[in-house]
Amino acid sequence: MKFAHVLPLALLATLGQGLLAEETRYGLQAHADLPLGDLKTFVDSHRGLGFGIHETIDLLDGNMLRPRLDYTRFPEATLPAGRQSASSLSLGADYLYFFEGKPEHFYLTLGLAATRWSLGTKSASLDSTHDTTRVITAFGFGYQWSAALGTELRLTNSKVSSTFKGNTMQAGVTLRF
Repeated sequence: MKFAHVLPLALLATLGQGLLAEETRYGLQAHADLPLGDLKTFVDSHRGLGFGIHETIDLLDGNMLRPRLDYTRFPEATLPAGRQSASSLSLGADYLYFFEGKPEHFYLTLGLAATRWSLGTKSASLDSTHDTTRVITAFGFGYQWSAALGTELRLTNSKVSSTFKGNTMQAGVTLRF
């Protein structure tokens, strides 16, 4: 399925879920990504920065659904073989479980998304870009400081190709309106 077809389906699902939920809020997130494994080597250990938008749908009793759209960019790495760059655009959702039974304090998060990876390589003899859409999974925990401000740490796992993994440790801040 092409990435362009996923967006309308996700929007319809989000709107339908919003009608069933107790409270729906919108927000922004910003995050720093520490690359791991293959991605770390590809971007020469440069940290990525990302931002996104989300919707939080309170499903009651400490359960929440968070559809999200994220963009992450890693700085261009200069290696002996040339320059390499990486970025990703993700559309997915996270499930959040709050231990207090309401959306505050500590929570666990599990996520699933379709991610469009773009990996570029430039050298004297080569200028190529590899684009692919893959599934990304995420697991983490966070703390909701107030109704509007939260922080979280997530481990993301994505197989870019059969021999390349785009895993990251992601530290972020969320704002809800």
